Amino acid sequence: MEKKLTFCCVGALCLLASCSDDVKFTPQQSGDMLITGSTGTFSPLSGTRTQVGDMADDGLLLIEWSAGDRIGVFGGSLTTNALFTGNNTEPAAQASFSGTLVGGEIPAYAYYPYSEGTTDMHSVPVSIPETQTYADESSVAQYDVKASSEMFADPQGGYRARFRQMAALVRFTFDLTGVSYLDPDERLEEVTIHQTRTGVPMAGEFSYDLANLDAGLVAGNATTDGITLVMENRPTVDNVITAYAVVAPGAQQGNEWCCVFSTDKHSVTFYTEALCDFEAGMYYTVPVNVTVLENNEATYEEIPQVPEEETANCYMITTAGEHSFLATVIGNGEKGIIPGAGFHTDNPYIDPQSAKLLWEDTPGFVTSVELRDDGRVYYTTDGNVGNAVIAVYSQPGQQGEILWSWHIWGVGDELPQDEVITNRVGSKFTMMDRTLGAHSKTSVTATLYQWGRKDPFPNASTYYVDDEEIEILSEFPVYESNGTILESVQHPDCFILYGTGNEDWLSSNHDLLWGNEYKTGGFGTETAVQGWSNVKTIYDPSPVGYRVSGQFAWTGFVKTTMNLYANNLDRINQVKYDNGYYFKKDENDTEGTFYPMVGSRGFYGGVRGGIVDNDRYLVGYNAVYWSSTPAREVSGIGRAYMMEIGAYTAPSLNEDNPDEKVWVNYVAGRDGAFGIRCERE
Repeated sequence: MEKKLTFCCVGALCLLASCSDDVKFTPQQSGDMLITGSTGTFSPLSGTRTQVGDMADDGLLLIEWSAGDRIGVFGGSLTTNALFTGNNTEPAAQASFSGTLVGGEIPAYAYYPYSEGTTDMHSVPVSIPETQTYADESSVAQYDVKASSEMFADPQGGYRARFRQMAALVRFTFDLTGVSYLDPDERLEEVTIHQTRTGVPMAGEFSYDLANLDAGLVAGNATTDGITLVMENRPTVDNVITAYAVVAPGAQQGNEWCCVFSTDKHSVTFYTEALCDFEAGMYYTVPVNVTVLENNEATYEEIPQVPEEETANCYMITTAGEHSFLATVIGNGEKGIIPGAGFHTDNPYIDPQSAKLLWEDTPGFVTSVELRDDGRVYYTTDGNVGNAVIAVYSQPGQQGEILWSWHIWGVGDELPQDEVITNRVGSKFTMMDRTLGAHSKTSVTATLYQWGRKDPFPNASTYYVDDEEIEILSEFPVYESNGTILESVQHPDCFILYGTGNEDWLSSNHDLLWGNEYKTGGFGTETAVQGWSNVKTIYDPSPVGYRVSGQFAWTGFVKTTMNLYANNLDRINQVKYDNGYYFKKDENDTEGTFYPMVGSRGFYGGVRGGIVDNDRYLVGYNAVYWSSTPAREVSGIGRAYMMEIGAYTAPSLNEDNPDEKVWVNYVAGRDGAFGIRCERE
């Protein structure tokens, strides 16, 4: 079957081909860099690679040195693989490097990236992965390979080295806006090209000779005939998408290639022929658009749609044993991000490298935690009752920054049930039958939350970290922050404080953290109905299918005509009191819905209960339950609506009692940690 290739890209670039010697990815200007020899000590910076810079007017793709890049230098007989590190503090096309040359030798060769185990300058190892990951232009940095056999003395001191690229670059450009088979919201997941018959390898293990760079890369035993580029951010196909992959140079002209790209809904395959060879220091554009696909008779295959896994910040379990959750998606994913709301990120995908149990409120509840290659955290529980928080980290070995964390909630033998309650104006709310984190339906042991945060705190007097019992009042960690959302994400096991005397843990107002905004009108008006102003967010602490209730759910719990509170028993719409009120779900209810006295953790110095000797804030005496609604227009920045419950002290039927109270639609500072009742979405 004849393949029709009648299209071109910028300049003289054709499919898998470049016909111009000017199209190279080399450093800006001369490509020189300074090498400064020194006798001082060196502290290496690791984990950095060169990165792609801008596209020049003449078509050159500029490669920049990253801050702290490292190169290896060979001299005469004494200097073997000397480590030199970049002096630049930001990306630069030209950089100076410092290191030690033994015995004052003159440098002869240099290579990048530095490898500690390299001892033979005639066999410098190179690894080009068959599967590469692309997030943005800097992604190609982790696969970049270059070397120099040209050293020049610099009149101003030191030496100059002119580096050359040892690999080639493939630049994919996807413009799929006119492809009728694809929906605009489909997400590009990966692209693969491979030869249909054995040819010159594109990826694998190679080596090269610093004294003979013209010989290029020499293939080792482990090589492959193709590459796969995984799109980390999964961009939608309604935009033009550009992505880069590093490949080994070699004779490719005339080879037939099978090109496959996959979205979350389709797999598209077409065949074409390479028009020229791959040369080191060149990049080759592979355009994929409606014309290319039509001319090459592309085939489309629908990918069976597996129901998308629902994610959340809290996972409930009812059995002991091994469980798992997806750890590459934060919160409830893309649908949990509100554009323009000031969230700490607009990308719900993360790439964790390790996981750890941060705390548990029941000793031995979680016995093992492991992040596996499938992007899931696997954990084992020794029972089915308790609370725990598991975090994932940016580096292996529980090092680096905490990227996200999840609440594991052992609810007992059965999942919570739903109850329908009716508020003052007759609006019905489908609520979970227990407090978030409760050890049972009637337990006072639960979890507490600062308003707008996803991370729970234990409300018991002790909790457990690394199997050690910790006294909460004296030892629970407090993080004094700069008032940012990101800091709260990175310190999920800490009570967050911002400044002195502030009522919010944030430095600026963020009303939509739990997906709601203030509604005007009192709780007895027509506005006091079910619903939220926005979606359930990535910060909502509720399990799948639930979210933090709005401010009007509890208005039926009081009989008073006043807008705020009832503070004696004849004004409270309840069935009985038993370490918490059994509020009537509606006027005919004789059983009640139980709201236990879970206590609170508040507002003074991060100490649970505020002033330690004030027992009004302790478990069994008081309870406060957050709503998802901020109170900015009523009380200023830093407050939100809640319901506060005081303890029953009989008899007080005929007098106002400041403790015996149920305050609905009341407000409190957002830095306090209170209970939560979840409502069905």
